[in-house]
Amino acid sequence: MNLSGGIFWHGRAWRSQAAWHQTCTEIATALAGCEHASSELLLIGASAGWMMSSNWLQGFAKVDTWDIDPLAAPLFRWRHGAALKASDCALTCHRSDAFANLEQLLQDRPNACIFFDNVLGQYRFHCADPDQASENIAHLVRRLRGREWGSLHEVYSGPVERPRGQHRLPAMQRRVQGTSDSAALDQHWFEELGATGEWLDHLTSSVFPEATLVHHIAWPFKPDTCHWLQLGWVRH
Repeated sequence: MNLSGGIFWHGRAWRSQAAWHQTCTEIATALAGCEHASSELLLIGASAGWMMSSNWLQGFAKVDTWDIDPLAAPLFRWRHGAALKASDCALTCHRSDAFANLEQLLQDRPNACIFFDNVLGQYRFHCADPDQASENIAHLVRRLRGREWGSLHEVYSGPVERPRGQHRLPAMQRRVQGTSDSAALDQHWFEELGATGEWLDHLTSSVFPEATLVHHIAWPFKPDTCHWLQLGWVRH
């Protein structure tokens, strides 16, 4: 059973819409600033698009989604289909493993942009060896050179302790840079989240090329657990 998808994921997402509202709003705001040249979008790991912005999707003439979950396509159409139809955006949902067929997808759609929707941070759970998972993610990013693409993914996740009465979650945006200043900002971010205990590394901290503007978004996955999300867009 895969807890990163399937009926348990959809049930949690449906019940958590109020708790995740701020996160989804910040994702929508970040996506609104992701200007794209292509009118065609390949949405990888779309699931039901629980945290995706219909407004952003409406900026494309054609959207193709990929997910291995049999519930993903009907739920995605239920959530976003009417909005896309209203804007004359052609939506096609595919049930298949886009990672296994990515090379062919890229060759077949040379002008399309690609967005990995909350999927790269889950990749380590689908690969027995973390080192191999990290290497595969790095290879994927190298393969995307010269393409227009973006990603929303977890970087870290772990337990939190929130001061009583604290409701507003921290948000930040900055450009990728490998400096001591970045490390200090990361530490400050953990403190703002109220991080405690041991956090899981999702192996995605180096996904975006240097100088990419990245949005850092807190996701209160459960009352005592938070995920640190990154969202960025790469144009070449």
